[in-house]
Amino acid sequence: MDSLQARGPQTGPPFETALTLLQRREGARPLGTGSPELDRLTGGLEPGLFYLFYGEEGCDLPDALLMRLLVEAVRDEGARAAHLLCGNYRRSRTVMDPELLLSLIDGAGLDVDGTLSKIHIVSAFSERHLLKAPSLVEGLLEGERGFVLVAVQQLAKLFYGEDALRHEELSEFTGVVSRLRAMCSERDVILAATCRSSGRGRPVPLPEGGSFLRHSANAIVYLRESGGGLASAYAVKHPDRGRTGMAVHFNGGGEAFWAG
Repeated sequence: MDSLQARGPQTGPPFETALTLLQRREGARPLGTGSPELDRLTGGLEPGLFYLFYGEEGCDLPDALLMRLLVEAVRDEGARAAHLLCGNYRRSRTVMDPELLLSLIDGAGLDVDGTLSKIHIVSAFSERHLLKAPSLVEGLLEGERGFVLVAVQQLAKLFYGEDALRHEELSEFTGVVSRLRAMCSERDVILAATCRSSGRGRPVPLPEGGSFLRHSANAIVYLRESGGGLASAYAVKHPDRGRTGMAVHFNGGGEAFWAG
């Protein structure tokens, strides 16, 4: 498992056209989430698209799902994934759950050392680090073949929320999102990110990260813990607007989901 700290410049790209998006989606092989039912809700994660999963403060469901996606992404021979970890280690830590990751690898019947060697870690401990992180991610995508997924844990945390440092302008955040989205789209790599709820909006709250993040994501899914060990998943935004909810669960994980 490679680990890097963010360094380097960043720039922003344009949006792709609807025709380009449709042409690229034809015949694309989606990445499974580990839950057949959740795959039916989302259609699986398609190469080149940007998926945003979010939940309330303290809800571990989005980040746990991101760990599952990392394992699913590197199942095939030669497949690789990048994991961008965002969080201030002094004020509001964002950490990987190594026990969960190892249990998922073991549950998938994969070799631990071989699987971890295909997951590349980039850490951003400040807003400035996050502004530079896309250059490191792009270096990974250019330097190694076989990248399937770029997974970003708590993408908006350093710029939004009560624990944000606010040393940089919020407008700088849009450049990070734009560049990550563009480099993944150009290479047919899935971009999947998590964030927290903003606490605004009813009946389903909006994700933090501002309107640019909401518009930039191709699909947005809200995850919420419910009573009795259940949880709910709601497709806030999706390229296929006809998708509706259903009961979903993760195989072998013990979590039960209701999607609607």
